[in-house]
Amino acid sequence: MFGKRYGARKLKTLNPYDRILGFIMRKRYDALVYFSDTIDCAPIDDFIHKIEAEKGIRLSYLDILNTAMIRTYAKKPQLNRFIMNGNMYANDKISVSTVVKKSLRDESESTTIKLPFTGHESVFDVHDVFRDEIMKNKTAVAENSTDKLIKVIMSLPSFIIGSVVSFLMWLDRHNALPGSIIDASPFHGSFFITYLKSLGIRSVYHHIYEFGTIGAFVGIGKEQRLPAVDKKTGECVAKKMIELMIVVDERICDGLYHANAIKLFKSMVQDPDQLTERLETVERDID
Repeated sequence: MFGKRYGARKLKTLNPYDRILGFIMRKRYDALVYFSDTIDCAPIDDFIHKIEAEKGIRLSYLDILNTAMIRTYAKKPQLNRFIMNGNMYANDKISVSTVVKKSLRDESESTTIKLPFTGHESVFDVHDVFRDEIMKNKTAVAENSTDKLIKVIMSLPSFIIGSVVSFLMWLDRHNALPGSIIDASPFHGSFFITYLKSLGIRSVYHHIYEFGTIGAFVGIGKEQRLPAVDKKTGECVAKKMIELMIVVDERICDGLYHANAIKLFKSMVQDPDQLTERLETVERDID
């Protein structure tokens, strides 16, 4: 207890400026930075049609965007950090959380899934993992570890629930939260992605939860016809685009690092062919 943290390691060679940020900005809501951009759908559509024709695999926008984000974390390991009780840690895995609706009806139940990745995965690996997990959670009676954990907590008397949650957050701050709860918690991971395209609405800026370790919340909206400059002609034309809105914890790495990470992500989304092969080397954060 109070020593090593499950699923992560404490970074001991940070410079003094990076170390002090966690004590100046103690809460994630003190350190939120908002970023928005648009992504040209043409390269994604062309890639999806090509893969379906060549391999008979129907990839989705989410497959490509998730793979690009996972690979960005693999190449930019500082993104996979979090601050707990003022100290900086690096996650051992790249874990992706997202909400799954069992059906697209107002009264339909939702569940949250969290999937761990190594960073080596190709777009086909990511496609298979998400497809299998989503299918398992689509049935009305399906329950994953997150559902079970929430049911246990919510089965308690109302006057106890607040105290139990506060106690779990206290354990979390002191590296004493059991590994079984961390594994089941969608709030403990690398990033959370909300795929609003599937709901047919525009993207939103989503807050980052104070509980857990998530350092970024990625919102992806539906396609729209938006004005853009044609690189070949220099003319302003209407293009099919999707909105990207990201909220990050600025304490985990500096603005230049975040900016370069976003550029890297966009370069892979706009050239998805580079995601068809597995990544040989995953970069490791400092000690």
